[in-house]
Amino acid sequence: MRPHPSVHPRRGDAPSGRGFCRDSHESSSRRAILTALATALPLVPLPSVADGRTVAQSVGIDNKETLSGAIGIVWGGRERCDPTDDTCQAGGMDGQAAAALPVPQPRSAVTDRFALDMVIAGQAAGRITLGLYRDAAPAASETLLQLARGELRSDPDDVPATLERSNLVRVLKDREVVLGSLKVPNGQLRLMSGKTKPQRFPVVPPSNNDANDLSHDAAGLLSVRRGGGSFEFLLTPAANAKLDKEWLVIGQIMEPDGMQLLARLNSLPTNNYDQTPIVLVKVERAVPLPSGGKA
Repeated sequence: MRPHPSVHPRRGDAPSGRGFCRDSHESSSRRAILTALATALPLVPLPSVADGRTVAQSVGIDNKETLSGAIGIVWGGRERCDPTDDTCQAGGMDGQAAAALPVPQPRSAVTDRFALDMVIAGQAAGRITLGLYRDAAPAASETLLQLARGELRSDPDDVPATLERSNLVRVLKDREVVLGSLKVPNGQLRLMSGKTKPQRFPVVPPSNNDANDLSHDAAGLLSVRRGGGSFEFLLTPAANAKLDKEWLVIGQIMEPDGMQLLARLNSLPTNNYDQTPIVLVKVERAVPLPSGGKA
C-alpha cells in the first residue's frame, strides 16, 4: 500500500507544522544571544597586528622617532631591532656595532683600483675601495673593472652593463658577503622573427680560464666564480678556505673604512629563506680610481 502523501512530503516542499516553528524559534534565540555577546565583549587587537606591524612596513624611514624601543619593529613574527642601525645584529637582537678586522696584506701586486659607494635602506653607508690582482687573474680582473667603469659589452653594439644600482645578493654571516645582482644589464634590442616587439638581449658575463693558488685565508679578500660566467663577486668577512673550490681570489679591500663597512654588511639581519638582507643594500655608484690613489 502506498503511504499517504501527507506522511512523506515531496522533496522541495516547505516544512510545516510545530516542528518547523520550534526550529525557527530556537535559531532566532541563538542568533540573539550571539549578537548580544558580540556587542558586550571589547575588541582586543592581536599582538601580531599591533602598532609594530605598521612600523615594520616603514623600515628605513627618515623619522627614527617612530622606531623607539617602546614601539619596536615587527619582522619575522616578533618585535626586533631596527635593521637599518649598525647595532642591529642577525636575528634581530640589539648588540654592539661590529668590529672591523684589519686590512689584509696584499697577496699579489695591486694593479687597479675602484670604489663602491654603498647605500643601506636609502641611506649612504660609506665606501669600499677595492684593489685588483691583475697578474693573478687577468681576465676576471678586466671584467670586473669594465663593470665598475660601465663599459662591459658582450657585443660591440651593446649598451654596456654597469655595477651602478646593483644589489647585494646574500649574506652568510662570517662566511661570505655576495654582491653583483645587476639592475642595469643593458645589452641591445633586436627584432626577432615571429615577435611583434623587439626583444632585449642583455650583456652576458664572459667566461675565462683564470686560475691561481691564492686562498680565502683572511677577511677583506675579493673573489669571483671560477671560470667566469657570472656577475657575482664576494667579499670575505673572515677566513673561509671552503670557498677555494668554487671561487677565485682576484683582489682585496684596500682601506680600514671599507673593512668597517664589510663588518656592518656581515652582521645585517637577513631573510632566512634566501639570506638576502631585510633592508635593501645597493651600490649607488662605482668609481674607477688611479692605481695609487683616491678619487
